[in-house]
Amino acid sequence: MKKDELIQQILAIEWPMFQTVHNWKERADCQDDEHTFTIMRLSQFAAWDESTLMSYYKDLRETKKDGRNIMTEKYAYMMAKTHPNEFALIQNDLPAVSMEKRQLAHMILRQQLHWMTEITRSYPNIKRKGRPLRQLDASAGETSFETYTLGELLTYSLTTLQSLWAHIQQLKRLGRNLNLEILQYTAALYGFTSIDAL
Repeated sequence: MKKDELIQQILAIEWPMFQTVHNWKERADCQDDEHTFTIMRLSQFAAWDESTLMSYYKDLRETKKDGRNIMTEKYAYMMAKTHPNEFALIQNDLPAVSMEKRQLAHMILRQQLHWMTEITRSYPNIKRKGRPLRQLDASAGETSFETYTLGELLTYSLTTLQSLWAHIQQLKRLGRNLNLEILQYTAALYGFTSIDAL
């Protein structure tokens, strides 16, 4: 399967799952915006290598087969930081996260936070218009880049995390920044020539 086809297969599973996520208060506006959802997810997956994409595709298929919703689980993991009292009520319904998986997720998160810090220094518009980088800088109920990213990473299988970590190490060796490349894809999909326009 070609990379573009693989990404489309992933989106074909993710979007219906996203539609059935139940917000603890009410349906989120972003759940009715397929265009933005598609651009955000396409940008992320375009910056991944095929090995990581294939592993994540397998995660999605297994999750779907088991009757689970990986999108629901992602937002639920985020609630540990944004809505801890509500999270305590659902914590036992979520898949357990092994120590090995949690440690690897945090290693990936640290590298992505480092990259995002570099980006916001060069492109202050990203800091001004985007999520706060760290949860400590977020207001009550607000989701930071740190919390959002960790919530998603915790839904990946250990195999997918290992593949993503290997991809990140390769990018570092090449002097590349995964998060910058994601933003560049985002800008291009919106028709911009630079992430300055985001």
